[in-house]
Amino acid sequence: MNSTTEHIGRRFGALAGVAALTMVLGGGVASAATTDGAAASAASRVDWPSVVEPALNCPKPRPKAAWYVVRAPVAAVGDVTRDGRRETVVVSSCPSPTSSNPLVAFVYGGAAKTKTPHLLGKLGTNRYFKSMKVSIRGGLVHLRGKVISDRAPRCCPDLNVSQTYRWDGTKFRRTADKATRIS
Repeated sequence: MNSTTEHIGRRFGALAGVAALTMVLGGGVASAATTDGAAASAASRVDWPSVVEPALNCPKPRPKAAWYVVRAPVAAVGDVTRDGRRETVVVSSCPSPTSSNPLVAFVYGGAAKTKTPHLLGKLGTNRYFKSMKVSIRGGLVHLRGKVISDRAPRCCPDLNVSQTYRWDGTKFRRTADKATRIS
Protein backbone atom coordinates (compact mmCIF):
# COMPACT_ATOMS: atom_id res chain seq x y z
CA MET A 1 0.00 0.00 0.00
CA ASN A 2 1.38 3.44 -0.75
CA SER A 3 1.79 6.20 1.82
CA THR A 4 -1.22 8.19 0.53
CA THR A 5 -3.55 5.24 1.01
CA GLU A 6 -2.07 4.48 4.43
CA HIS A 7 -2.48 8.12 5.51
CA ILE A 8 -6.11 8.27 4.34
CA GLY A 9 -6.83 4.89 5.95
CA ARG A 10 -5.44 6.07 9.30
CA ARG A 11 -7.20 9.42 9.13
CA PHE A 12 -10.63 8.40 7.87
CA GLY A 13 -10.99 4.72 8.74
CA ALA A 14 -10.26 1.43 7.06
CA LEU A 15 -12.49 1.83 4.01
CA ALA A 16 -12.19 5.56 3.41
CA GLY A 17 -9.28 4.89 1.07
CA VAL A 18 -11.41 2.45 -0.89
CA ALA A 19 -14.30 4.89 -0.96
CA ALA A 20 -12.21 7.88 -2.01
CA LEU A 21 -9.33 6.65 -4.15
CA THR A 22 -9.13 5.33 -7.65
CA MET A 23 -7.54 1.90 -7.80
CA VAL A 24 -5.36 0.72 -10.68
CA LEU A 25 -6.05 -2.85 -11.80
CA GLY A 26 -3.86 -4.47 -14.41
CA GLY A 27 -3.93 -1.44 -16.69
CA GLY A 28 -7.61 -0.75 -16.07
CA VAL A 29 -9.03 1.60 -13.48
CA ALA A 30 -11.86 0.99 -11.07
CA SER A 31 -13.28 3.75 -8.93
CA ALA A 32 -14.79 2.98 -5.59
CA ALA A 33 -18.19 4.36 -4.66
CA THR A 34 -19.05 5.69 -1.24
CA THR A 35 -20.23 2.88 1.00
CA ASP A 36 -21.93 2.49 4.37
CA GLY A 37 -19.29 2.46 7.13
CA ALA A 38 -20.37 -0.72 8.97
CA ALA A 39 -20.97 -2.73 5.80
CA ALA A 40 -17.75 -1.45 4.28
CA SER A 41 -15.86 -2.41 7.42
CA ALA A 42 -17.24 -5.97 7.25
CA ALA A 43 -16.37 -6.17 3.55
CA SER A 44 -12.83 -4.95 4.23
CA ARG A 45 -12.12 -7.99 6.41
CA VAL A 46 -12.48 -10.33 3.43
CA ASP A 47 -9.42 -11.32 1.38
CA TRP A 48 -11.09 -10.27 -1.88
CA PRO A 49 -8.26 -11.21 -4.26
CA SER A 50 -8.42 -14.81 -2.98
CA VAL A 51 -12.22 -14.84 -3.24
CA VAL A 52 -12.35 -13.33 -6.74
CA GLU A 53 -9.50 -15.30 -8.33
CA PRO A 54 -11.49 -18.52 -8.96
CA ALA A 55 -14.36 -16.50 -10.49
CA LEU A 56 -11.93 -14.73 -12.84
CA ASN A 57 -10.88 -18.08 -14.33
CA CYS A 58 -7.49 -16.66 -15.39
CA PRO A 59 -4.85 -18.70 -17.19
CA LYS A 60 -2.35 -19.90 -14.62
CA PRO A 61 1.12 -18.35 -14.89
CA ARG A 62 4.42 -20.12 -14.50
CA PRO A 63 5.44 -20.73 -10.90
CA LYS A 64 6.79 -17.63 -9.14
CA ALA A 65 5.55 -15.20 -11.80
CA ALA A 66 6.04 -11.87 -10.02
CA TRP A 67 3.52 -10.10 -12.26
CA TYR A 68 0.63 -12.39 -11.27
CA VAL A 69 -1.10 -10.35 -8.57
CA VAL A 70 -4.90 -10.29 -8.46
CA ARG A 71 -6.26 -6.95 -7.30
CA ALA A 72 -9.87 -6.75 -6.18
CA PRO A 73 -10.94 -3.53 -4.46
CA VAL A 74 -14.43 -3.17 -3.01
CA ALA A 75 -16.25 -0.81 -5.38
CA ALA A 76 -19.66 -0.56 -3.68
CA VAL A 77 -21.74 -2.02 -0.87
CA GLY A 78 -25.54 -1.90 -0.81
CA ASP A 79 -28.74 -3.96 -0.80
CA VAL A 80 -29.30 -5.01 -4.41
CA THR A 81 -31.30 -8.19 -3.71
CA ARG A 82 -33.85 -6.36 -1.54
CA ASP A 83 -33.46 -8.87 1.31
CA GLY A 84 -32.32 -6.28 3.88
CA ARG A 85 -28.67 -7.37 3.70
CA ARG A 86 -26.01 -5.45 1.83
CA GLU A 87 -24.18 -7.06 -1.06
CA THR A 88 -20.56 -6.28 -1.96
CA VAL A 89 -19.39 -5.35 -5.47
CA VAL A 90 -15.71 -6.01 -6.17
CA VAL A 91 -13.98 -5.05 -9.43
CA SER A 92 -11.14 -7.12 -10.86
CA SER A 93 -9.49 -8.49 -14.00
CA CYS A 94 -7.00 -11.21 -14.86
CA PRO A 95 -3.41 -10.07 -14.33
CA SER A 96 -1.22 -9.84 -17.41
CA PRO A 97 2.50 -9.13 -17.82
CA THR A 98 2.12 -7.24 -21.09
CA SER A 99 -1.37 -5.76 -21.43
CA SER A 100 -4.62 -5.36 -19.58
CA ASN A 101 -7.73 -7.48 -19.53
CA PRO A 102 -11.31 -6.24 -19.24
CA LEU A 103 -12.58 -5.22 -15.82
CA VAL A 104 -15.52 -7.17 -14.41
CA ALA A 105 -17.78 -6.29 -11.46
CA PHE A 106 -18.40 -9.27 -9.15
CA VAL A 107 -21.40 -9.11 -6.81
CA TYR A 108 -21.18 -11.16 -3.61
CA GLY A 109 -24.10 -11.84 -1.28
CA GLY A 110 -24.85 -10.38 2.13
CA ALA A 111 -21.92 -7.94 2.41
CA ALA A 112 -19.77 -11.06 2.55
CA LYS A 113 -19.70 -11.64 6.30
CA THR A 114 -18.53 -15.22 5.80
CA LYS A 115 -15.04 -16.37 4.91
CA THR A 116 -16.22 -17.67 1.53
CA PRO A 117 -18.73 -15.15 0.14
CA HIS A 118 -21.38 -16.37 -2.30
CA LEU A 119 -21.01 -15.07 -5.88
CA LEU A 120 -24.34 -13.73 -7.13
CA GLY A 121 -23.19 -12.48 -10.52
CA LYS A 122 -20.57 -11.06 -12.88
CA LEU A 123 -21.52 -7.71 -14.40
CA GLY A 124 -20.12 -5.90 -17.42
CA THR A 125 -18.86 -9.04 -19.15
CA ASN A 126 -20.41 -8.08 -22.50
CA ARG A 127 -18.06 -5.08 -22.82
CA TYR A 128 -14.28 -4.58 -22.65
CA PHE A 129 -14.19 -2.11 -19.74
CA LYS A 130 -10.80 -0.38 -19.36
CA SER A 131 -12.10 1.78 -16.51
CA MET A 132 -15.15 1.25 -14.34
CA LYS A 133 -17.04 3.24 -11.74
CA VAL A 134 -19.62 1.32 -9.73
CA SER A 135 -22.52 2.68 -7.71
CA ILE A 136 -25.63 1.24 -6.09
CA ARG A 137 -28.78 3.37 -6.11
CA GLY A 138 -32.34 2.25 -5.49
CA GLY A 139 -31.33 -1.41 -5.44
CA LEU A 140 -29.76 -1.14 -8.92
CA VAL A 141 -26.08 -1.61 -9.76
CA HIS A 142 -24.74 1.05 -12.13
CA LEU A 143 -21.50 0.62 -14.10
CA ARG A 144 -19.89 3.52 -15.98
CA GLY A 145 -16.59 3.60 -17.77
CA LYS A 146 -14.42 3.71 -20.84
CA VAL A 147 -14.75 0.69 -23.11
CA ILE A 148 -12.87 -0.73 -26.08
CA SER A 149 -15.20 -1.60 -28.96
CA ASP A 150 -14.55 -4.37 -31.50
CA ARG A 151 -13.31 -1.69 -33.94
CA ALA A 152 -10.76 -0.03 -31.62
CA PRO A 153 -7.15 -1.03 -30.94
CA ARG A 154 -6.64 -2.69 -27.53
CA CYS A 155 -4.75 0.35 -26.28
CA CYS A 156 -7.44 2.90 -26.70
CA PRO A 157 -11.02 2.96 -25.40
CA ASP A 158 -13.38 4.51 -27.91
CA LEU A 159 -16.70 4.34 -26.01
CA ASN A 160 -18.17 5.74 -22.82
CA VAL A 161 -20.59 3.11 -21.52
CA SER A 162 -23.25 3.22 -18.83
CA GLN A 163 -24.96 -0.02 -17.76
CA THR A 164 -27.61 -0.75 -15.15
CA TYR A 165 -28.36 -4.15 -13.60
CA ARG A 166 -31.31 -5.36 -11.52
CA TRP A 167 -31.54 -8.52 -9.39
CA ASP A 168 -34.60 -10.58 -10.46
CA GLY A 169 -34.53 -13.03 -7.56
CA THR A 170 -32.17 -15.53 -9.21
CA LYS A 171 -29.71 -13.51 -11.31
CA PHE A 172 -28.80 -10.04 -12.51
CA ARG A 173 -30.49 -8.69 -15.62
CA ARG A 174 -29.09 -5.80 -17.60
CA THR A 175 -31.83 -3.17 -17.81
CA ALA A 176 -29.84 -0.46 -19.60
CA ASP A 177 -26.74 -0.35 -21.81
CA LYS A 178 -25.91 3.04 -23.31
CA ALA A 179 -22.76 3.72 -25.33
CA THR A 180 -21.48 6.97 -26.78
CA ARG A 181 -18.36 7.46 -28.92
CA ILE A 182 -15.41 9.21 -27.33
CA SER A 183 -14.53 12.13 -29.57
